Amino acid sequence: MVSSRLPRLPRLPSLSRLHEVALDLAALVWPTACVACGADDRDCCTDCRARLRELPEMPTRELDGVACLVRGAYAGPLRAVLVAFKHDGRVGFCRLLADELRAPLLQAIRLASTHAHGPSSAPIVVPMPSRPRGERKRGYRHLDQLIAAALRVPRAPALRVRALRTTSGRVGQVGLRASERERNARRIAVRSSVRRLLRGRSVVLVDDIITTGASMRAGREALEQAGANVVAMVALCIAERRDATEDPAKSRMKF
Repeated sequence: MVSSRLPRLPRLPSLSRLHEVALDLAALVWPTACVACGADDRDCCTDCRARLRELPEMPTRELDGVACLVRGAYAGPLRAVLVAFKHDGRVGFCRLLADELRAPLLQAIRLASTHAHGPSSAPIVVPMPSRPRGERKRGYRHLDQLIAAALRVPRAPALRVRALRTTSGRVGQVGLRASERERNARRIAVRSSVRRLLRGRSVVLVDDIITTGASMRAGREALEQAGANVVAMVALCIAERRDATEDPAKSRMKF
């Protein structure tokens, strides 16, 4: 009697396993090391990726009365991967960072949606601008890429608009004291081409790192002078500074 049962097919390796094998082969040709811990053979190793996913949820803060949502502290793997993406041209890290930005960004969009009126007034997501010199050196707008990747899945009911630009005299914020950051951050303006679009709209303002909050504060002020309503602010990281409270009147970020 001939059996009607089909022969059992061999189990195929999972896609994740095939991906790991591909990375192993690539490491033989192009040796690499984890940007966070230095482990061999991976740009960001399995353990450090797990540490990213397992970061504790940070409570919502306030910056001058506006909800401020942050993914994590500017430390550990989150800091290492962001620095590599932003300053070292490691564009492959965009998706990894976008996965971390997605939750606080979607939460902020939902909050902004409660202030919107009708489908034609969907919230607007505005990235903080980089200096043109930095963008030319980098070769890409890192924050624009992060936001686009974070909102790709799921598709969020929001518009992405490059509404802000830096003005003449703006320098990098790194190394400046809190009071110097405040003055430097004010060299920012709304693009004239989007002023009409912004008027009366709910806005979510996004940056990669918040330190003293000076840049976010200046961005909010410029947008609201153009008629927008900044409902929430979002950042991938928050970096605490010892001199952030040197002027209590200008350091109003709190839980």
